[in-house]
Amino acid sequence: MPHNALVSVLHRLVLLRAMTITAYVAAVLFAVLVFRWALPLLSLGFVCLALMAYNLLSLLRLRLARKQGYAITAAEIARQLSIDIIGHGLWLFFIGGASNPFTALFLLPLVIAAATLPARFVWPLTGLTLLTYSILLVWYLPLPLSDDSMAQAFFLHTLGMWLAFVAAALIVAGLVTRIGQQLRSQERELADAREAGLRHQQVLGLGLQAAGAAHRLGTPLATMTVLVDELRDEHVANTSLSADLDLIRQQLYACRAELGRLRADCERPASQPADKALRALMDDWRVVRPTAQTEVVVLGTQPPVVTWAFDLRQALLNLLDNAADASAAWQRVSLDWTAHKLQIRIEDQGPGFDGVVVEPGGRGLGMGVALAVSAVERCGGRVVWQKRAEGGTAVDINLPLAEA
Repeated sequence: MPHNALVSVLHRLVLLRAMTITAYVAAVLFAVLVFRWALPLLSLGFVCLALMAYNLLSLLRLRLARKQGYAITAAEIARQLSIDIIGHGLWLFFIGGASNPFTALFLLPLVIAAATLPARFVWPLTGLTLLTYSILLVWYLPLPLSDDSMAQAFFLHTLGMWLAFVAAALIVAGLVTRIGQQLRSQERELADAREAGLRHQQVLGLGLQAAGAAHRLGTPLATMTVLVDELRDEHVANTSLSADLDLIRQQLYACRAELGRLRADCERPASQPADKALRALMDDWRVVRPTAQTEVVVLGTQPPVVTWAFDLRQALLNLLDNAADASAAWQRVSLDWTAHKLQIRIEDQGPGFDGVVVEPGGRGLGMGVALAVSAVERCGGRVVWQKRAEGGTAVDINLPLAEA
């Protein structure tokens, strides 16, 4: 089982052992104070104290595993269960051995082992349980009962069997239900991880193709820039044509700048304050979308320093393109942050979009959305679509500052 699952199992064992010790103490006190049985209190107290001390050590081990990441292994869980089996056997040794109705509780460690541990640990624990129970059949201290209290003892034995059965049934049902839920949750996480892996492989393939295309596009763009400059010099008198050539040259420079940034980011992305990084991104985007009407709002103060790789910048550009395609007249980009998270919100007044891509190819949707989501997820972030009360869509891009 994964580490987190074994930590959860150890947590349940600590709680279950604490409940068991409490039940031991309550049963002994009830027998001594109510029925006046002369039980070996010193020996029973030693067993309870030993189990309590081991449970405190287990609790300390659990805290270290949660706070400092110390690994919990299946062998350690098996050792914990073996202590429970031996401890229960010692307790029964002093109060009737196998004739005690609470021998049914021997099954609880086996249920936990069978549900959480590999077979190489389950079978030794089964052998230990059978050996302990077999020893209690022939070697134990009988209950100190007189002949006059035998009828009372039979009634208490029947009552004890009922209590042991109820306790075992409730604990087994609760444990198996919880473990089943945990296993189903792990299966869902594994399925999501497989889907994310496949998606990231597809994005990696597209990234490799994009890198190759970037190298191949450098020379044609340089050639077109030279030709546009020559045409502009030849047709200076033609105002309309000169304006068109200026726009074409501006677009070519934007393409060349983006290719240069791609090469630089592949080597080492630049670090800068988040608000400056966003404004630089918006300046690059406005070159390609000069007609877009976009508001930029920075909500916080003292922005953190971020490093946006090329794929993350491209993801934000894709989402900006979607907003402009859906609502050309208005978009708003908001930047905010906390001590651990950076949040970028992109809003539009379009018809609305929930983030679910049925098939690529739609205007403003499709592959661009898939690439954007994948790039943000690789950075440890999350993309959430929401409907605006005023109409349109709001996209929240949440990025952990450690990755942003």
